[in-house]
Order: sequence, then structure tokens, then C-alpha cells
Amino acid sequence: MALQTTFLLVLTLAGQTFAFSPWTVMARRRGSAVRAAPSSSSTTSSSSSSSSAAAAEGAMGRRGWLEIWPRAAAGISTAAVVVGLPQRASAKGGPASSVELARLRKGYEGLEYLLANFDKETTKCTPECNRNPDAVRSYMGLRSMDHPLYQVEKILSKGQDNLDDPDDVEEYITACENYSSAISESNAMAYTSSFGEYNPGGGKDAVEKYLELARAQVVLARDNLKIILTKLGA
Repeated sequence: MALQTTFLLVLTLAGQTFAFSPWTVMARRRGSAVRAAPSSSSTTSSSSSSSSAAAAEGAMGRRGWLEIWPRAAAGISTAAVVVGLPQRASAKGGPASSVELARLRKGYEGLEYLLANFDKETTKCTPECNRNPDAVRSYMGLRSMDHPLYQVEKILSKGQDNLDDPDDVEEYITACENYSSAISESNAMAYTSSFGEYNPGGGKDAVEKYLELARAQVVLARDNLKIILTKLGA
């Protein structure tokens, strides 16, 4: 019964909907054989209808199960729903190595340093001092292939294979999504800040405004990267 309620397939074929589990199709096939037996009082038309119904039901047996998928792939409307524990998506080339985990740790430490020294790191004096929003993008690994966070999404994908607990996997994926979003937003805000003084209606106030928005996203990136490292034990 546990298997029957854990896996449910819903298929819409030629306008008709079927719901069944691959572990119960044989039982349904046996039931269809009973229903297919015509009674002595059945007329020729009702016997024919019963046989047709039995044939349709029997198609949901093991042979029908194998035949449905090619038809679905050919373009018949199909919807599949799996009920039960969430299944972990296959990671790409995992697990993440100790060297890759060390990259994550180094990148996290860089974000910590940036936030602790934000005004200093985002100011450049040559000799006149001006804000340098592009420093945010550098610390995020968006400016150099040698940065530990460069293309970090590849490591994060492989990191799924470092986890065994389904709850950890779910929290890990959420943290990765939040981290990726923060990276994207900080990149956009830092880039906008870089040209804030030159845009119509802009000025130094615009530079500061978008730089502060970039800082807020760096905080989110740092916090979610910390969750990721904790889950990975790095």
C-alpha cells in the first residue's frame, strides 16, 4: 500500500485521463479479466461493449504501460505527477572535491572582508578619491577567471552529491538559489552605480544609492554561502 500511494501517474491520452501506479497495473489487469467475462443475460451489443472495456482496461497492464510512453513522446498530451518524498535531481559530476570546497571557503572569506571594509574597498584614490563599485563585482568572482568564486555554480551543482539527508538537500538547493539571485542583483546594482554619475538625473547620490543596494545583496550572498558551507561541512 505504501508503494501504491507513493507513486501515482496521471496520463491524458486521446482526451481520456488515467491514474495508476506501475506497481498496481497488474492488479487492475486481473480485475479487468473478471469484468470482461460476459454474463448469460448479456446481449450481443453489451458483450461487445464489455469486451471493448476489458481491452481498454487490459491495456493498462504491463504491456500497456510500455506502450504509453512512446505515444506520449510522439506528442499526445501527457502529465506526470509523483507523489511522496521529493526526489533529488542528479548533480553534474559530483561530489565536489576538497579543493573545490576550499574555493568556496576562500570566496566566503573574501565576502566577509569586503563587508568589513566596504567603504575602503569600494573607494579608489588616483589621487582624487571616488567610489569604485566595480570592486563589488570583483569580490563576487565576476571579473577574473582566477577568483575562487568564478563560475561557482558548477561547484554548487556538484555539491549536491556531497549530501545524503533529503532535508539537507532541500535546504542546500534553496541556499544555492538565493545565493545565485544575490550575485545577480549585486552585479546589476554595482554596474548601475558605476554609471550613476553620468546617467540623466544622476550624480554622486545615485552612485551611493546603488552601491548601498549592492552592499545589501552582498550580505545576502554571504549569508547563503555560509549555509552552503555548513551543509557541505566545509
